[in-house]
Amino acid sequence: MSRTNRWLLPTLAEDFRRILEAAKEDGPQLVADEEGVFTVTYERRRPVGSAREFLTRGGPDDE
Repeated sequence: MSRTNRWLLPTLAEDFRRILEAAKEDGPQLVADEEGVFTVTYERRRPVGSAREFLTRGGPDDE
């Protein structure tokens, strides 16, 4: 379930870590300062295959 939370601009590194963790677990987080709002999101990296998989897959001529 995705849940958006609003935060005031963090002043401590620990607050920033909490915002990143919340974006990872709960979805987009909104961080406000006096001029506007930032949206903090998390996108998981695609899994990287092994070198063996890459080399045995073949090249464009093999397709």
